[in-house]
Amino acid sequence: MAESLGGSTSHVYGIDLHTLCLTSIGTADESQSQFALGTLDTQGDGSGGEIHIVNLHSSGTSSQDVLHSTVFKHTTGIRALAAAPWNASQLVVVSTEGLVELVSYDTEASSAATRSVAQMAMPPGGGGGGSATRVACHRMAGVKQTAVVVAGVGVVVWDTVEAVAAVEDPHVEAVAWHPTSPSILATSDSLGGISTRDLRSTPSHSHQASIECAHTGRIRALDYNPNLPYHLASGGSDGALRIWDLRHAEAPLITAANHSHWVCDLQYNPFYDQLLLSAGSDALVNLESAVSVSSATLATTHDDDEDSVRPVDGLVMQYDDHESSVYAVQWSATDPWVFASLSFDGRLVINAVPREEKYKILL
Repeated sequence: MAESLGGSTSHVYGIDLHTLCLTSIGTADESQSQFALGTLDTQGDGSGGEIHIVNLHSSGTSSQDVLHSTVFKHTTGIRALAAAPWNASQLVVVSTEGLVELVSYDTEASSAATRSVAQMAMPPGGGGGGSATRVACHRMAGVKQTAVVVAGVGVVVWDTVEAVAAVEDPHVEAVAWHPTSPSILATSDSLGGISTRDLRSTPSHSHQASIECAHTGRIRALDYNPNLPYHLASGGSDGALRIWDLRHAEAPLITAANHSHWVCDLQYNPFYDQLLLSAGSDALVNLESAVSVSSATLATTHDDDEDSVRPVDGLVMQYDDHESSVYAVQWSATDPWVFASLSFDGRLVINAVPREEKYKILL
């Protein structure tokens, strides 16, 4: 168990099952951070998986924090999942067989099993042919009930109420929604390229921006800056995290090379976009500061007070709580200083931004 700056201790939730996916769930109680993780087949024989809803109740003192979970049986193993912003008790789930469905769960019900609400049918002859591998919902709760699914040789946009639309794009690896527009997507490919497209420009879905060699090899993770939607972060098999200005994408704004192996996932802090998390197959979680290319307004009190230090770019903290590849990181949907990471061996770790860095940002 690692200890971060300021004495904040990690909270570890471990299960004896393999896991790949993690999502953050919004709650009405701001003192609680809630995460959902999905497991692969519990027996490895197609008998089904589990969804664990893990809740951290913060008391202000780490020694008095309360961590508890509720476990729901699912009919299949789970390869990917995403919280549904339109309903706090629903998840979009991708099974290990590549099927996609919207499921509900009830932490108060006597039945500890998920219930299928809707299933996605792949459009015939569309670019989404083949089994699904990834899913993401738009963060804005006011957006229609829409998820984007990486499937086979393309991308499928699924409106859980109405219909699906397919986008043909071979070698798609990762996908991210534009933070304010549900019609704009960024995709990456296994060849190291990034494209953004407007889904309204059907049927061609013409590219808005394109970066041919953003990384060496696969780009495994993408995320838009929630406050600067022309900034896009990418993480690849080359171990690098890069931030791009899509208006001038000849070269990255910032490159951080603090992983020794693949970057499997990354995410901007939804409240303070100078902070980014990255997860690696080197079993590390990195908290990076990219304040110079963020929306933050920096005070200059350091000129008047020698003890006051403002944030700077670079690695804030490296967490080594995991023993195997870390496939997912998620910021809490309610607490801007709390985040979780998940490794293949079934270990979920909840950490907090170091107190020193938090005060640099706030003061």
